Amino acid sequence: MPLAAFCTLLVLALAACTPGKSSQPMTLAHFENFCKVFPTPNSCDSTTICGDFANVLSTQASDLDACLARCRRTKNHLQPTNIINNCAGTLSRASDLCAQFCRQNHAQ
Repeated sequence: MPLAAFCTLLVLALAACTPGKSSQPMTLAHFENFCKVFPTPNSCDSTTICGDFANVLSTQASDLDACLARCRRTKNHLQPTNIINNCAGTLSRASDLCAQFCRQNHAQ
């Protein structure tokens, strides 16, 4: 794992565990960093997949359901191509992070 990615992840993990701090919603920059971290050997390039999800998240959704629907549509659109080219794991991670972004930014 690249040292910069490890350090970024460590700082974020420590910040999330700091007592007395209120949890902040995930930002678009955090989404992109989490989405692109941890490449594995022979894995696909996550830049395009993560970029497509980030593009969807870059405009404000009206509510949680609308945001989650955008995540599902994006995953469904990308799935046929990426399921056969060793990108299923990356697509799944990006989709999960998209839903997490929605839940954190549209708390009910």
